[in-house]
Parts: sequence; C-alpha cells; structure tokens
Amino acid sequence: MVFLKRFFNFYIFSNLHVSVAAFCLTKLTLLMYHIDENKIPFFVFFATFISYNFIRFYNIDNIKSVTSVWIKSHKSLLISLNFISVLFLLKLTFDLNPKSYILMIPLILGTFFYSVPFLFLRKNLRDITGLKLFLITIIWSAVTVLLPLNNAEISFSSDVWLVFLQRFLFLFAITIPFDIRDIDFDDPKIKTLPQVVGVKNSKFLGSAALLLFFVIEFFKDIELMSSIVITLTISIVSFAFLIFSSNKQSKYYSSFWIETLPIVWFLLVFFTE
Repeated sequence: MVFLKRFFNFYIFSNLHVSVAAFCLTKLTLLMYHIDENKIPFFVFFATFISYNFIRFYNIDNIKSVTSVWIKSHKSLLISLNFISVLFLLKLTFDLNPKSYILMIPLILGTFFYSVPFLFLRKNLRDITGLKLFLITIIWSAVTVLLPLNNAEISFSSDVWLVFLQRFLFLFAITIPFDIRDIDFDDPKIKTLPQVVGVKNSKFLGSAALLLFFVIEFFKDIELMSSIVITLTISIVSFAFLIFSSNKQSKYYSSFWIETLPIVWFLLVFFTE
C-alpha cells in the first residue's frame, strides 16, 4: 500500500500525469481528423514533461505547496528522467514535418518566458497582470490542436479554428480550479482571474465557457450523435469539478482528477470510433 501511494505521488508530482493528458488531447485532435499518428503525440508528451519540470525547478523557491517538498526530495530522479526525455524529444523532433518548426518557435518562447524574465521587462509572462490563465490555455490549445494538424499538413480551415476555439474554452474552464486552489499563494500582482473577479464570478465565466464549448460541437463540419453525447458528458463532468473547486481542495483534486478529464475525453472518443 505504501509503495502504491509513493508511485501515485511520483506519477502526479513528477508531471507524468499532465504529460499523459497532453498526449491524449493531441491524439484526440488526430482522431477527429482520422489521422493515425503517434510521433507528434509522443513529442507533445515529452515536451510537456520537460517544460513543466523546467518551470517547477525554476520556481521551486516560490512554490508553497506539497509539490515543492516532493520535488526537492526527488531532485536527482527528476533530473535523470528529464535528461532521458530530452534525448527522446530530440529524436522525435527530427522525425517531424519541417513545417512544424515555425509554429513551434512562438510556443517554445512562450513556455520559456512563462518563468524566465525578459531582460528589458525584468518580469516573466506569468507575472504580467491577467495573462497567466490565457497564456496557458492558448499554448495548450496550439500545441494539442494546431501543431499536430500542421504536422499532418492539414490546412487551417474554419473547422480547424472551431476545434481550436473549442479546445481553448475547455482548457480555460478546467484551468480555473487551479487558480482557485492557488488564490492564497499567488502573488496579488499577477491578478489571476479569481483574484480579479472573485471565485464565484470565475466559476460563472468557466461555466459559460463550457456552455460555448458544447454549443460549438453543432457548428463543426462533422456532426455525429456520439460526438455530441461525449462533448455533453465532458461538459457536465467538467462543470461539476469547476463548481465544487475551492481554495481548500485536496492536493489531488486539480492535479489528478481535473487533469484526468482530457484523458477521459480521449478514451470516450477512442472507444466510440
């Protein structure tokens, strides 16, 4: 039992879980366009794992949670895993469509400067007032929608942009519980959504985003009843997690349960294909 708990904590706090979620969202996009491809999803998996650990390591002294304690006590293991992940990422990078490299540049810069300050601003993107939530959702949406489709040489039609907007709204809604969780720890200067409009209004905005997320399904080129039912199911479950989120949530509420939603969404689509 102790071993299982340690393994579970390793899976969560090492950022493997969020990396699996990114993998699933990327595969989900490819499934929507009937593309059988695994290189770009694995590329996104390793890129997410490295990026999140880089951000955590860079901000380790500013993280006031059980996560920082766990990271400090497993630092050597994480460094080793990240080194191995870099090797896999480099191998996969050379296997991608060269057209993807141009799109990757702003995504890499956005991720890097999320934590590292600009020389002329002396602040990182995360510290720019009101930008944190939107930056995260835009980067995730681009990485899991635009990048895999661009790699597959799918033109960015109006339908692709609808998928991108739908993904943005979904990620916007499920990221709010993280900001609610951290409301007592985030620097007031960052002005996260709950800090600016309050927890109640943040939940309202997230709920509105989920409603639009569902409605967009009816405007996409391929409208299947199974897809509508799945989107409705994910909307309802995400809404429930959003409404019941608080700054006193358990350490697994957001970092495991909410980050499991993309995995559930992918599995529902995968098994109904």
